[in-house]
Amino acid sequence: MAGDFFPLESIHNFIEKTVIIEKPQRYVSKFRPTVVEETKPTNYMKTMGPSKLEMPMPTNFLKKHSKEPRLPEIKQGKSHYTCLMKKPSVPAGPFLPPVGTPPKRKPTTPKGPKQLPSVVDTNKGHKECHTKNTGLIPVYIRKKDYGEVPNYLLRRKAKHQKALDEYNLNVKRQEQHETMKCLSDRECQDIIEGLKQKYNELNSEYLRLPFMIDTPSMKTKKVRLEAEMKQLEDDIKLLDRFESICHTK
Repeated sequence: MAGDFFPLESIHNFIEKTVIIEKPQRYVSKFRPTVVEETKPTNYMKTMGPSKLEMPMPTNFLKKHSKEPRLPEIKQGKSHYTCLMKKPSVPAGPFLPPVGTPPKRKPTTPKGPKQLPSVVDTNKGHKECHTKNTGLIPVYIRKKDYGEVPNYLLRRKAKHQKALDEYNLNVKRQEQHETMKCLSDRECQDIIEGLKQKYNELNSEYLRLPFMIDTPSMKTKKVRLEAEMKQLEDDIKLLDRFESICHTK
């Protein structure tokens, strides 16, 4: 046992040794040329594309508005004239058409549904059809009764005027009824006698009151009788004075 050899402990004994991995050779295409010409650069066919490209010609560029739809060309014929074309001259002499009543034209029937008003929104001719619900069509100013007073306002005004006339008539009748009229001597005498008879009735009722008045009801009755008798006395004096004036005249 004493002759056994044990190695000393060291960190190097526990570290694993590095393994060298050999890399594979780089892939080379079989279509790659092996011989390079002297006139071409050394990096020819080694990039993603050719080293030099031809510049595009301006004539091959896309022109403006080339993909937009175009209207068909107008074919020039007998019934088509432009501002640059000259119309044929009118025949002279006996070739003129006979002058007379123009022929009656037949009424043309409308073809298809009525087209809705449209508005051009852009310079490229895009259109948008508007209906009455959009609020962009002047509907009210095109009415036949535009600018006139509505019928319901006329009816309301006439009703108000009628009520005002009736009110004025009632006021005038009331004023005529309340105006003073000249009484005759007989009527004036009858009124005075009626007032005196009523005064005597109130006076007899006043005399029948008890001597000692201590209840509120009796006090109220006494005050009422005195006020009515005072008013009757004043009325009788007034009528007597006017009757005496009329007799003196």
